[in-house]
Amino acid sequence: MTLRGRKPMLIAAASQIAAVLAVLAVVQIHFRVTGEDLPFWGKIVLASGTASAVAALFRAGLAWIVFMAALPALFAMAVRADLPLWIPGGILVLMALALRNVIGDRVPLYLSNRETMEKLATLLGPDSAAGNRPVRILDLGCGTGSVPMAMARIHSHPDSRFVGVENAPIPFLIARARAVLSGDRRVLIRWQSLWDADLAGYDLIYAFLSPHPMADLFEKVRRGMTPGGIFVSNSFEVPGHEPDRRMPIQSGRATSLLIWQIRGDV
Repeated sequence: MTLRGRKPMLIAAASQIAAVLAVLAVVQIHFRVTGEDLPFWGKIVLASGTASAVAALFRAGLAWIVFMAALPALFAMAVRADLPLWIPGGILVLMALALRNVIGDRVPLYLSNRETMEKLATLLGPDSAAGNRPVRILDLGCGTGSVPMAMARIHSHPDSRFVGVENAPIPFLIARARAVLSGDRRVLIRWQSLWDADLAGYDLIYAFLSPHPMADLFEKVRRGMTPGGIFVSNSFEVPGHEPDRRMPIQSGRATSLLIWQIRGDV
């Protein structure tokens, strides 16, 4: 789990240590100059600002920078309000569970809209959408499971399979619950890193991630996906690899689906 080669836990430690040292130093200087303690909110702003600045210095993503800034603020306010430390601790744990992929792989939780689902469904041809032939679709980093669920509603063939992989705990639990409650056994949500997913045998693989992993992911797709399959990246380019086709998405963020036909020429 790295951030451009740097371990997130080391960044967290460096951010929080720097925040503590900055507050201690400024408190001492402020007292010597004014004879008074630094105001409580001044300490919070200084600690949060220092922690986020150190995280930014290590080129962490925006969500990780915000997470680092929240740590000293939450614990300081808990101490000030005489709250049990498990309350801010629990909040931070919930944030970490929801944002695991943001923290580890710099992949935020993006949700695909209805227009995206409809256009994805057209990529495998009218026969598959009409239920005349089975399809196998994989969503890498499926979040709350919207894409596998939507593809299952559109493609009716009983032998089709719609798989989503996710390893952020809260989105995974939501996706798994949705799949179970739907009663559609063709939908499978797996607790798995996208880097560990077996890509062979799928007709279409979809990813709505971030710019950071795209180069490595595309190499994995080229080596692991069955030739003839379709790889789709929502919004994010693959450096050095122009897509075979672009499909504009007018609604929402007004972006595009970037589409590659995998030829197996690695």
